[in-house]
Amino acid sequence: MRAISLALFLTALVPLTPALADEIPGSQFNPGNWSGAAYTDDSGKFAYCSVSVGYTNGETFWLGLYPNDTLAVLLSHPNVRFRPGEQFQVTMMMESGMPWSGNGEAWDEAFAGITWEGVQVTADYLSGGQWFRMLGIGIDEGYDVQGIAEALVMAQDCLARNSSASGLGTAPGKRPLPKVPDLTKPRTGGVGAGATLGTPAPKVSP
Repeated sequence: MRAISLALFLTALVPLTPALADEIPGSQFNPGNWSGAAYTDDSGKFAYCSVSVGYTNGETFWLGLYPNDTLAVLLSHPNVRFRPGEQFQVTMMMESGMPWSGNGEAWDEAFAGITWEGVQVTADYLSGGQWFRMLGIGIDEGYDVQGIAEALVMAQDCLARNSSASGLGTAPGKRPLPKVPDLTKPRTGGVGAGATLGTPAPKVSP
């Protein structure tokens, strides 16, 4: 698996400025601590499905699935700020399997990460464990991503359903601004003595 070419990705997502997208009513799905939905672009056409989880220290882990068969993996940390368009050599890893490396970038001041070609193979990789880490963007922490497999299955179903309904085969022209999930009372957790671990915060009850 390889990261999508930066030039190709930027061309597909011009202009570079993040764009707010509108959530499609009734598309929400909420597996465990995760929150997901489908979104439209400025013209009202389906743009992507995303799923995210928030952590007790204010971090967010965000996944965006696009109809051009790409999957974006982004992190946000309250103490880390980026320059939009800033590029990184990114390595992401689970607790099992080989790390994946490629060229990533900052989408805005808050979110940075990497986009991979192949939704299914990327989802399979991310579903192979429950601890996630992404090095190279200045957020050197491990995160509990328990439930990610179910979240990605539902996100893929969301993508297939909405892509089929809209007839889209390529990504929309504007990059979305990741939606930060709502958080309630924090809970703590860790892996091993002295380990740094992001722990999902429970969602607000409807």
